[in-house]
Amino acid sequence: MKEKNNLIRFSILTLFSCAFYVFWVFSVAYQASFIKGFDKLFISLIANQNKTELFILKHLTVLANTPVVIGYTVVLVIFLLFKKKYALASFSTFVMVTANGNNWLLKHIVQRPRPTVPHLVKATGYSFPSGHSAGSMSICLVLIVVVIVLMKKGILKRLLLITLPILPFIIGMSRIYVHVHYPSDVVGGFIEAITFFLLGLLIFRTKITQQKKVRD
Repeated sequence: MKEKNNLIRFSILTLFSCAFYVFWVFSVAYQASFIKGFDKLFISLIANQNKTELFILKHLTVLANTPVVIGYTVVLVIFLLFKKKYALASFSTFVMVTANGNNWLLKHIVQRPRPTVPHLVKATGYSFPSGHSAGSMSICLVLIVVVIVLMKKGILKRLLLITLPILPFIIGMSRIYVHVHYPSDVVGGFIEAITFFLLGLLIFRTKITQQKKVRD
């Protein structure tokens, strides 16, 4: 009964995430006034010309370049297959392919131009949703599940569970700092990744839980 109630609550959370994602996409696509205000507010809050910060963020942003995220994913899936953690491998593949594949598709549907200010790093294609934000958030969420399921308690596990949730927000902020995305692009990428992550968990959670019990 408890398991059934947990499943219902998790399903509701996933549906809410899907609904909010659709709402955000339509709001950006149809240039809702609150999106313009949101972008203006957050750009004014974080924009600055601190050379040290810009130098660090210009180099950090490459950690979520598309080829790099693909590399992370391939290495992770191969590792999980080698460990015979097939449910985790399937889950990881599902989240990364759907989140980032949908990102590419939406970019070409919405076709939002990038900010017109000079870009501090090379960026091509459309602006919404942010691929770096979606890619970094999806891989970090997947890694959090992998760490929880496979790693035993210890300092390294605690350190990873503290660090991994923070990294996507640093990457997302870096995309605004280097003038290649609006804040609403970044938020869109985050919501996109979280939505497909929750869908993946909803589909694979039973098998993943079984793997954790085997480990314990």
